[in-house]
Amino acid sequence: MSKILILTASPIRDAIVDELLSEELAKRGHEVSIRPCLREGRAAVIEVMPDVVVVPPIRNPYSRDFTDTLKHWGLGVVSRHTEPSCDKADFEKMEPWQRMDIFGKYPYNIDAELVWSEQEAEILGRRKVSFDVTAVGAFTVDAHLRADVIDRYRNKDEFCKKYGLDPEKKTLLICSPWGFADAAPDLHVDDLDFANKDMAGRDRHFHMIKTVSAKFKDQWNIIVSTHPGVVQQPYKDLCKQLGLPLDTESTSFYLKVNVDAIVHAGSTMAIGAHFLGIPAYQFGDIYCKDANNWWMDPESPISKISPFFAKAEDLCREIEQYQPGTNANAESLKNLEQGRFGIMDGHATERAAEIIDKVQGKFKFKWPKGSIYDYSQLTILRNIKIAHTSVVCNICGESFAIINESYLERLAQHVLQTISSHVKGTIPDEVMQKMWTVTRQPNCPWCGARWVQKDE
Repeated sequence: MSKILILTASPIRDAIVDELLSEELAKRGHEVSIRPCLREGRAAVIEVMPDVVVVPPIRNPYSRDFTDTLKHWGLGVVSRHTEPSCDKADFEKMEPWQRMDIFGKYPYNIDAELVWSEQEAEILGRRKVSFDVTAVGAFTVDAHLRADVIDRYRNKDEFCKKYGLDPEKKTLLICSPWGFADAAPDLHVDDLDFANKDMAGRDRHFHMIKTVSAKFKDQWNIIVSTHPGVVQQPYKDLCKQLGLPLDTESTSFYLKVNVDAIVHAGSTMAIGAHFLGIPAYQFGDIYCKDANNWWMDPESPISKISPFFAKAEDLCREIEQYQPGTNANAESLKNLEQGRFGIMDGHATERAAEIIDKVQGKFKFKWPKGSIYDYSQLTILRNIKIAHTSVVCNICGESFAIINESYLERLAQHVLQTISSHVKGTIPDEVMQKMWTVTRQPNCPWCGARWVQKDE
């Protein structure tokens, strides 16, 4: 039995998945805790003192340093990818810099990495890392195929009471487009590009909400939900004006199981709606407008699951013809299962638990290998590369070193300070300059050839 800590990336999206994963691990005899990752992850590790930690994808220096510290403390570390990634067709179209976003810009060392699709696992396997990358399937689908989980969250009478809805009417959920700005206000930088992405399509989306509300408010319950990260206040103002309830905190799964139809802007909400047997309508697509990246591609299957509407009036005509049941495009779903999303059979969390079950770790504090401060001196260095650059001769193949001019300057400054303490007067500038200017030819010290290259 291990103490396992699951760190949740986005509770609105991931809480249901981590809950199911926790249950699967508990069945195997483990003691499991769940905490939010970004705000509470570090404190949770100290509080829980786990043996194994399940973390979101490792994409940046913060998460890489975090997992390195966990490994240093003796913990087992598993990365669970919270979203699907690219398939082979996506990957082949990418520029080299885009591929680095997939491989990861920062190397990391963990015990196991759990991804969605076989194609993603094969792509990440090209990195030649020391740990296994395993495809377990589409995590997001599991809850939608579990009747017991649906029953746990579905209570339409309580749902209607919570939001002031009429239980005799059908309920339409309208989801906002993607956004960034105030999921974490203290992380918001005014000129950050991501923080402004949702602005272009918001007016169009607001026009749609007003049009749908005016058309159907008497026949339907209408509730608006904001995607994690969008600026909330404009939605609050709009819903207050229209007399519509606004949800900013509930999990997407909770909302989906208690409504009868969904309007979205090109998201995975359509997949959940399909498995729950309710229609979903795509209005616009903030992803595809001008994103110019591999994920936000209007030709990708994720943008073709639901029928698409560019005008609010056309969307209203479709809602007027409402029929219960899925309206998802079967071919797009098949393409996603073969590509980005992987198998959608409701057992991804079970397969993930089988892998995590085998990971070993034991929490123990260990002193770091070195001080956080660099106590290097002029002649005692942590990093020898400060003093010299290693090179290889293209001709004879021998290795040698070139002393860096910046380091020679440091040595010369030391000599000058020593001389100045014993010599009266000012040392001429030309003398000072000569002290760290070394005349040299780029000749190999082994064979005399002039052509050398850096030793990589």
